[in-house]
Amino acid sequence: MVSGSMSCVKYLMFIMNFVFVVCGIVLIVIGAVVQTQDVTRFLDTKYVTAPTILIVIGCAIFVLAFLGCCGAVRENSCMVQMFGILLFIVFVVEIAGAATAYMYRGQFEGLLKDNMNNSIAQNKSDAHVLWDEMQTKWECCGVEGAKDYIENGLNVPKSCCDAKEDSCSAAKAYPKGCYKQMLDKIKNKIAIVGGVSIGIGIVELIGVMFAWCLSSAIKKEYEGV
Repeated sequence: MVSGSMSCVKYLMFIMNFVFVVCGIVLIVIGAVVQTQDVTRFLDTKYVTAPTILIVIGCAIFVLAFLGCCGAVRENSCMVQMFGILLFIVFVVEIAGAATAYMYRGQFEGLLKDNMNNSIAQNKSDAHVLWDEMQTKWECCGVEGAKDYIENGLNVPKSCCDAKEDSCSAAKAYPKGCYKQMLDKIKNKIAIVGGVSIGIGIVELIGVMFAWCLSSAIKKEYEGV
């Protein structure tokens, strides 16, 4: 058995793996929450896949935590070392994902507005449901206002007006558009995802260091026997 300070590392690593289980669950939940229809409906594929990546990473961390726990309890150098290597790979994937998101940040706002405008212009039935839900909930109308419907030769939907109104027109419609609220909502979710990812990334690096320290200690212990 490992002894001394490395014994403390062993138990700390076991505790950290419990933290990793929690982190994995958090990432899965955040990915599922972010990947809601009202947000992803107006985003390009590279943005839509971001929540999916979070869910995949969350599942990977969850599985890795089990590997780390088994390695620490059994004092298996190979399992602990593999845990450290795989955890480091997960950390690198997270960094790569963050760098990609940063690269495309300048395209994001224009892309969102264009997709929302296209959604109205195409006048598809599935988009009607989404727009009705969004306009009723946020008390907004169109992308920038009711004019978006008028310019596309469409009637202003009833969801653009107060429920008390029998019919809806541009004059009665909510004055503000939905674009800014959608943008703010997405930015808030991105900020939450970014903050959580940074915190989990720091925990992952500490976990990698603990794993390599414990693996080295186990090797030395058995080499000395």
